[in-house]
Amino acid sequence: MFLGTSLATLTTACNSGTNWKDIEFYNVEKMEQLTEKPLDGEEADTTSFGLLHELENRKMDVKVDMQFMRSENVANEKACNLINGQLIELLLKQSSELSIDEAVAQYIEDVKTEFHGDRIANVYHDHLTGRAEYGMKNVINYWLLEDVFTGGAHPSKQTTILRFNAKTGEFITLDDVFPTSNQPQLQDILLAKLMEDQHVRSLDELHQKGILEMADMFISNNFAMREDSIEFHYNEYDIAPYASGACTICVSYEDVRDIISTTMGIRK
Repeated sequence: MFLGTSLATLTTACNSGTNWKDIEFYNVEKMEQLTEKPLDGEEADTTSFGLLHELENRKMDVKVDMQFMRSENVANEKACNLINGQLIELLLKQSSELSIDEAVAQYIEDVKTEFHGDRIANVYHDHLTGRAEYGMKNVINYWLLEDVFTGGAHPSKQTTILRFNAKTGEFITLDDVFPTSNQPQLQDILLAKLMEDQHVRSLDELHQKGILEMADMFISNNFAMREDSIEFHYNEYDIAPYASGACTICVSYEDVRDIISTTMGIRK
């Protein structure tokens, strides 16, 4: 089913049956707004958009609202610190040697520098919203929604999903979950599920809906391992046009029992 990109609907936590009481998710939030007058002597923007807004002050706002992890249990705290460092590196694009507050502040400074260097957009925003959830067994799923507007017809909304082993803090890749040799079968399962969700029986019918017209089916690295299923998320433009919105394909563990890695503990 094609869905609007809403973090509230994407990150409903699951009760995995695992004892998670030693791991706490906590929010770090920082926002900065900036108003900048047009520079004297600046070359005029002669586009229709530029002429319409040439007398306006340029406005920027950047917001980071992300969850991080901590624990009073020494063993779990080590895993939490490793996960937090990866969130800093992979999502904030900062050095994991920085503290969380330092990394968030530096991310905002980087966006401000980009804004100052971009003389096109009069309204500029960059919002990051990150939420963690308990998944299957010892998996923590992390969802990041990035809502960015730097000029153009519409904002860009991108969802990134990461998975971590709650015991070790290690990042869980697609290859960890599905051996490379089994991934063609997974791709076929996803295509069949997409066709079922769209109530079609052929690729031609999918194309008529604007789906997979410009791209072949592929396995998204944006997937969450929920308690009873795996959700593969496709952002706008990944497999369908912007107007169709984002797409989530959900497959049960039973559907992939024969091709999932034995280390996941799904097979019997």
